[in-house]
Amino acid sequence: MPALGADGGALLLMDPHTQLFWTGAVNRLPAPSCHPFFASELDTTGARTFRRLALEGAAASALSLRTAEHDAFRTTVLAPFGYGDELRVVARDAGVAWGALSLWRRHETQSFSAEQERVLDSLAPVIGAALRDAVLRSLAGTEPTQATPGALVIEDGVVVEASPEARRLLREIDEPATEEYRPLDHLLALSRKESRFSVVVGTGEGHWVTAHGTALSDTRTVVVLTAPSPADLLGALVAGVGLTAREVEVTRLLCRGLTDTEIARELTISAHTAHDHVRAVRRKLGVRSRAEVASRVFADRYLDRFLTSASVVHEG
Repeated sequence: MPALGADGGALLLMDPHTQLFWTGAVNRLPAPSCHPFFASELDTTGARTFRRLALEGAAASALSLRTAEHDAFRTTVLAPFGYGDELRVVARDAGVAWGALSLWRRHETQSFSAEQERVLDSLAPVIGAALRDAVLRSLAGTEPTQATPGALVIEDGVVVEASPEARRLLREIDEPATEEYRPLDHLLALSRKESRFSVVVGTGEGHWVTAHGTALSDTRTVVVLTAPSPADLLGALVAGVGLTAREVEVTRLLCRGLTDTEIARELTISAHTAHDHVRAVRRKLGVRSRAEVASRVFADRYLDRFLTSASVVHEG
C-alpha cells in the first residue's frame, strides 16, 4: 500500500467467535514491541482495541487524529520503539470482522492524514473479503484427518455401522491403553441416555473431534464425527474449570471486549445476572479482572498457534 507510506505494520487474522488474533503477518516492527502490543489489545478497558472497533463498526483510525496525546498505546507501544503514529482498521466482510491491519510510522515521518484514513477505510472491505477465506481455512484446520466428517450408528451401546472416515476417527479416539474410561465409552453412554448430544473428544494424536448424536429410535443413534468449530474448542478449553454452557457464552463475549451491560443485551438477561456470570467466570478461571479472561484464553488457545503460523519479519 504505497499510498499509505507505512514504515512497518501487521496484518492480523481474527477469530470471528472471540475477535482474538489467530495468525497473521508482521513486517518491519521491532520484536520487543510484540508483547506490549498484545498486552494493549487484551486490555478490555481500551476504547481503541481492534475488538472494540469491530464491535462498534468503527472506520479506519489514525492515532494522531483520533486520540489524545497521552494515549497509552502511544506511550507504551509506539514511543519506546521509535514510532510516533499508527493507522488501524478492522477488515469486515458481510458484517463479520475477519482481520485487522495496523500500520506504523516513525517519529520523524509525517503523521497519517484524514485522507489516508479514508483510503484505508475504502480498502477494508476488500481486505475483509480476502481474509474471510483464509480465516475459514485456518479455523477448519489443515490436517485432512479432521476435514472430512464421518458417520456411525450406535445400537444398544455398540457401534454397528460406520463410514470409512468414521472408522478411522474411532481408531484415534478408542485407545484402551490411555485410560480406563475412553472417549468412545463416553459416546456409547451418551447414546443410551440422550436423544441429542454434542461433545468434543480428544484423539490419540492430539487433535479434537466433535461428535453430534441424534436418536433414530429408542435403541439406535446416529453420530456424526467432524472437525470442531472454534466455539467447540473454546468449550473444550474451559471445560476443565467447570464453566457452564452459559458461562462459556459469557467468556466468548468477554473476549470480544463487551461490558456487562452489553453482555446482558446480547444474551437477553439482566445486567445483574450478567455481572454474576462474569464474576463466576473470573473465579473459575482464577483471574482477577475482565482483561485477564481474554489474556488467559488468548494464551491457552491462540498464542502458540499465532507464534508458529504467523509470518514475522522484524527490524534488523
